[in-house]
Amino acid sequence: MIFDARDTLVKDRKPVIPGQMLAELKFAFWVGLLGPHYDSTIWRKALYKAFLARGGRPRREVHSRLNAIRRLRNRIAHHEPIFQKNNLEQAHDEIIEAISWMCRNTASWAQYHSRFAVVFAAD
Repeated sequence: MIFDARDTLVKDRKPVIPGQMLAELKFAFWVGLLGPHYDSTIWRKALYKAFLARGGRPRREVHSRLNAIRRLRNRIAHHEPIFQKNNLEQAHDEIIEAISWMCRNTASWAQYHSRFAVVFAAD
């Protein structure tokens, strides 16, 4: 995935610098870093610090939540019907909560600017 990101930047004639590389990495890459394979290395040594905004969460919970968000995002990206799902309101709440694990201010901003309730309520 890292090489794919680099190759995309080179192909698009964009600079291969850390900020550009981070922006090019896929959501699946970040979810993968939260998997059990990296528990004793990346998670315990550093990555857990990214999820301390609300007192911290276990790696398993963070991975599970972000993986569920990834699956929903993929369904949406592939134009699968999601409006029949009765748990979209819960999914939205869980997304905002997951954001709050990283930054309470960003979660508040996302909640305030979210149009989910208006769009979901519209027939």
